Amino acid sequence: MEEERPDNEADTQVTPPEDNATPEVSSDSSNKSKGLIIAGVVVVALLIIAGLFLPPISLGERLSGGGDEPETAAATEAAPEEESTAETETAVNTNIPDEFDMMVDDPNTAVNVAAIPPADMASANVGPLPAYVAVKSNVYVIEADDPASGRIAIKYPPNSNPDTLDIYGWDGANWFFVPTQIDETNQQLVSLEPASYQAYTLVNTDTETVAVGGTTLSDVPEAVKPFLTEVMAGTLLLAGNGDLQGEAPDVSGDDLDTYLWVTNVGAVIDQASLSAFLSDTTAQGNQINALVNTAVSGGYSGINLDYQGVDDSQTAAYTSFIQSLADALHAQDLKLIVTLGTPQETGGNWDSGGQDWDALGQIADIVYMQMPLDPTAYGPDGLAEQLLEWGSHQIDRNKLVALVQASAVDRIGESFTGLSNEDALANFGSLEFTTGGEEVGPGEPVEAALIGNATPLEWDGTALTYRYSYEDENGQTHIVWLGNPASLAQHLEIADKFNLKGVAVRNLGHLTEEAGLDAAFTSAISDAALPEASGAAIVWTIKDETDSVIASNSGSDMAFSWEGSEEPGTYTLNVEFALGDTVLPLASAAIAVGEPEEEVAEEPEEEAESADTAVASGDTDAVVRVDANVRVGPGVIYGLVTGGILSGTEVPVLGRDASSTWLYILMPDGKTKGWIFGELLDLNPNLDVSALEEIEVTAEALPPSSGGGGGSDDGGSSGGGGSNPPPPVNAPPVTNASFELGGQTHTFANPQVMSAAGMNWVKFQQKWGPGANPGDLAGRINNAHGAGFKVLLSIPGSPYPDNINYAEYVQYLGGVAALGPDAIEVWNEQNIDFEWPAGQIDPASYVNNMLAPAYNAIKSANPNVMVISGAPAPTGFDNGTNAWSDSRYIAGMAAAGAAGYMDCVGVHYNAGATSPSQTTGHPAGSDHYSWYFWPMLNLYANTFGKPVCFTELGYLSGEDYGGVPSRFAWAANTTIAQQAAWLAEAASLSASSGKVRLMIIFNVDFTQWGDDPQAGYAIIRKNGSCPACATLGQVMGR
Repeated sequence: MEEERPDNEADTQVTPPEDNATPEVSSDSSNKSKGLIIAGVVVVALLIIAGLFLPPISLGERLSGGGDEPETAAATEAAPEEESTAETETAVNTNIPDEFDMMVDDPNTAVNVAAIPPADMASANVGPLPAYVAVKSNVYVIEADDPASGRIAIKYPPNSNPDTLDIYGWDGANWFFVPTQIDETNQQLVSLEPASYQAYTLVNTDTETVAVGGTTLSDVPEAVKPFLTEVMAGTLLLAGNGDLQGEAPDVSGDDLDTYLWVTNVGAVIDQASLSAFLSDTTAQGNQINALVNTAVSGGYSGINLDYQGVDDSQTAAYTSFIQSLADALHAQDLKLIVTLGTPQETGGNWDSGGQDWDALGQIADIVYMQMPLDPTAYGPDGLAEQLLEWGSHQIDRNKLVALVQASAVDRIGESFTGLSNEDALANFGSLEFTTGGEEVGPGEPVEAALIGNATPLEWDGTALTYRYSYEDENGQTHIVWLGNPASLAQHLEIADKFNLKGVAVRNLGHLTEEAGLDAAFTSAISDAALPEASGAAIVWTIKDETDSVIASNSGSDMAFSWEGSEEPGTYTLNVEFALGDTVLPLASAAIAVGEPEEEVAEEPEEEAESADTAVASGDTDAVVRVDANVRVGPGVIYGLVTGGILSGTEVPVLGRDASSTWLYILMPDGKTKGWIFGELLDLNPNLDVSALEEIEVTAEALPPSSGGGGGSDDGGSSGGGGSNPPPPVNAPPVTNASFELGGQTHTFANPQVMSAAGMNWVKFQQKWGPGANPGDLAGRINNAHGAGFKVLLSIPGSPYPDNINYAEYVQYLGGVAALGPDAIEVWNEQNIDFEWPAGQIDPASYVNNMLAPAYNAIKSANPNVMVISGAPAPTGFDNGTNAWSDSRYIAGMAAAGAAGYMDCVGVHYNAGATSPSQTTGHPAGSDHYSWYFWPMLNLYANTFGKPVCFTELGYLSGEDYGGVPSRFAWAANTTIAQQAAWLAEAASLSASSGKVRLMIIFNVDFTQWGDDPQAGYAIIRKNGSCPACATLGQVMGR
């Protein structure tokens, strides 16, 4: 399926407006300096979006277009004699050696540069600089008949810190921030774009006064409240075409600056709603009016706009909306905060996606810059510092705020999620007695343990906190860093290091009343030392009825022994996590010590016999300990057996899984069998679990889920807060290790969702054209690899081509291969005139002129790249001029020897409207092979004898779009649930067939809807949900 995309999908340089409409920096000394702002913002989810950073370049290279030397008098003397004297003087006077250099855009402009000491600025008609900056160089006055535009560079003083230096420009009335980059080799700051100011100078922002902010006070610990001067109140969530859902409480009378938070970030980033909204100027106008009215009537200081996932094609529309919103707010004397996503570092550059940092930095009053969630990013010269070194030279640091995480962080793969310490500690497990129990006799010992899957705590010196790891029910490893004051202070300090306006704190509500929080915030706004890291321990205590501690132990032990007490009464066993002076509860249990009895031989035996009834006695294998779920397979990815099973039920145990974690039981009806988590059973001591038959789940053991249960699966260690996973698909899990799954996307904005669906490949389609630069793809490749994904690049040309320069295309593919992608698809749907010149469609020509030489070029550049033949369009139409049927075309490819020049044969299958198991009954009323999964797979696999790579496989559903376009009427009745089930079944069948190497889902998150309904194929649906992610995750073992 053809994608309607710009010719160049690679990371593109964002260019600021040419009119230099920079926001005014007042030169009025009464405008007080605004130092550090610590703002707390509750952020639900973050998706990391990115921009480009021009690589550092020497002054001569930057200003002379890549030459070895800057343009100087000597260079001018080499010019033709007819050039005017003024032009020669211009070249000489644009450079002050070891201080200043300028390359004038128009060489005919007469320009002279003069270096003026800061004390003499007034005599040169240059106004005073803002009070919050200190001058670090001479002031360089540009004298010209007309405004002189050009790039400039200023040498920074030896032993100075360029990370905190900026260039300011004077326009005759005010000073403005000039975006720059650092050239460390030549010790200078270089402007990113041409500017036309009358004077320039180098400054350092001086943060003297400090303001501090945070979230709504009801969620903030008391220790933090005294520091707050700025809060976010209320949340409005973008939904549909500009609609906003949520609450905006009245904040009139608050002492703090209070902003209304407006976002499209919920459980996932709602790119579909944002895309539709940015395409509708009427909806934008309505939303601006609603936001301004709400802010005015509710007593807000302004709006914090947090719209993430902007598509590159909508950059201009997004920037225009921000400008209109800012204008409307400013008319009411209100401010606009814009929250920007975390740029992605790719090969030394920074990619900000569809957010134009330069333009947005000029428009917004305050800019929140989302910092990495990774706690290890904040060490010396770490990712956080690298990001701020770049970002603070893109946006005026006097309005830039670093947005950091307040508490614990959970990492899975390359995905990071913030959470409270209480939630982070849940993985330590539940408290269970291993000896004794909740009722014991006098002097009877008690042993207890935390039964969970967390590893022991270890210190992370880079993150300044403790961490542990655990494995979830899907076998994926998580790393969890706990929050503490030392780590928080490390995050807060970074804003002061770069002289930013301030720092905002995510999830302040996750902070507990931890000792040391005040020290963390104090160190951020003063020269006070950072709080020292505190030790951590698991603390076990036994308390009597007077709350006196009679036994205790602390350390890293997950188990505890108590010798018991001769004194009857009720005792309390507490397990707590201590981090310095902060103590968080983990678990608690009451222990009743009974009265001594005279007939010790009789009564305890009776009680033991009664107790044994609940612990499986005689011929009973096991007794269910609590109301529990029973599943059709050994794991929570499998569906539920209707009704579950009740506490106290006796059950026969028929088998086990390979790890003996799940046990196979016979239900009370004597017919139904199912799987239960082993720890939910009290087993007969005579039952040898290791001797039970190890049962493998077959396809027959995986019927669709027949209903939900109200019980537990694993006491909380594997479940999800009581919510049941979706029912499994009617297909076995994938066991073929050589089969892999991926998804096609434009933006790669949802790697976490893709990973949850079992994908480890991402496909990008890159349009090639004459003069294309392979290096444009480096950012995409590196970004995907950094997220743990393999990369498939499909590289066709422009639509309806007249001709193809084969040699140039082949050379381009060799250059791309050298960048390290994992697979390249050579062209796309070359059997139709949309992709290949009409009248020249010929499989032999494709093989001889393109596929074979491309294969050799790719393998020469990088033998590890998998070469996939271009997938033909599946069609029965064949007139020999505008199209060949794909069956005739691939037969011609095979005859031309294509199999010798591919590692995998590319296939598209996107016209299905039945289960992939079916071979008849398509709504189109045709039995043509292209409508059905198996005939398509067999045709291509048998033709070439090569592994098949589905480079597009998708099912169209218009259920959430009100139907499908008329030419796709065959998909009119396909539901989203069917899409989810059929995709998972196709993955299962592909893997079990032994014929398929790779299956790429078409598509992950396209938002285009129209005559080409690409959004209808997307697995992330219009409302942001992803039913197919769950079903795919089931069969892929996630």
